[in-house]
Amino acid sequence: MIPVVQLYASDVPALPGPAGTDLLQVLWCPFDHDENHLPAAELYWRASAEVTDPLAAAPQPSVIGSDNYLPEPCALHPETVTEYPAPHELPEDLAERIEAWEEEQNPEEPDDVTVVNYQYDLSVAPGCKLGGHAPWSFSDPFPMTCPECGSDVRPLLTIDGTEWDGGSGSWRPVEDADYTGLHYQGPACATHLDIGRSYNIQLYVCTASPEHPHVQNMQ
Repeated sequence: MIPVVQLYASDVPALPGPAGTDLLQVLWCPFDHDENHLPAAELYWRASAEVTDPLAAAPQPSVIGSDNYLPEPCALHPETVTEYPAPHELPEDLAERIEAWEEEQNPEEPDDVTVVNYQYDLSVAPGCKLGGHAPWSFSDPFPMTCPECGSDVRPLLTIDGTEWDGGSGSWRPVEDADYTGLHYQGPACATHLDIGRSYNIQLYVCTASPEHPHVQNMQ
């Protein structure tokens, strides 16, 4: 197992976790697992005050299944953003109104080209994020439940290889506004991760208890 991300409740006040914990550590096995060909992740909820002898450097694996699963060490700068559900999760009449609005914004574009895109430019934030809405892409939303108790699950963490992608660049950070390189180079891809074919891995936790086994999905 190799460390992937470490989050403190002091930096992310909305961090959900068992009572008495304020630290989440996510590790995964850097090999493809199960039918989805994803690294097998583990969640560790801890009390930071009990970590009295932290390692000076993260241990490095002797063997990995793919370099794409070995993150480049980097600092996180959490930022709160507002996002909205993907079109697939909206009521049909609202999704149709948004589609009509998009066409009004781009009247001279061909029918198969939309410059202002609700899903990619306005609704679902790309990149690594805590909570929020699922970035459904190659599949429609489907029900997921806790494997232990059958309760609903909610998005906990999305790990993406790129922090922003194509479209209008509406999610590009202000400090990187002048960056015009390819989306998989430079600050847009600081972690050097690549899940699947430039997809992402989503971790869901039980709404009844975050201590129950999590659920993984790729989109």
